[in-house]
Amino acid sequence: AYGVAVKSHNIHPGCFFDTANVSIGQRTVIWNNCYFGDGVTIGDDCAIARDVAFQTTSHEIASSRRRVGRSTTAPIVVGSGTWIGTRVTVLPGVTIGNGCVIGAGAVVTRDCEADGLYVGSPARRVRGLS
Repeated sequence: AYGVAVKSHNIHPGCFFDTANVSIGQRTVIWNNCYFGDGVTIGDDCAIARDVAFQTTSHEIASSRRRVGRSTTAPIVVGSGTWIGTRVTVLPGVTIGNGCVIGAGAVVTRDCEADGLYVGSPARRVRGLS
């Protein structure tokens, strides 16, 4: 898939890879219309629902003349066994621990500890999973 390091063939149509610097683990399933920025690593046995955005690029805030400033990037890491719901957005620099569930529509702005259920915008841990 576009030179991306894929160990699984479970990538559904309409996904966009902004770069070849994406790694997808074994037995991971990625549904339609997901976006992968530069520097995304997805572990083994993950389920990524439709319309998920792994956004590794942002911008600094600049002067009032033009607020969008210099571009910044930071990688995203998703641990093995994680399930990410429909229309989740994961922002630059986030690490999602192994075995997490990220609820539909969540905006993940900071790291998620392993084995947690995260929901909302910004995403917050609502309980542990065993």
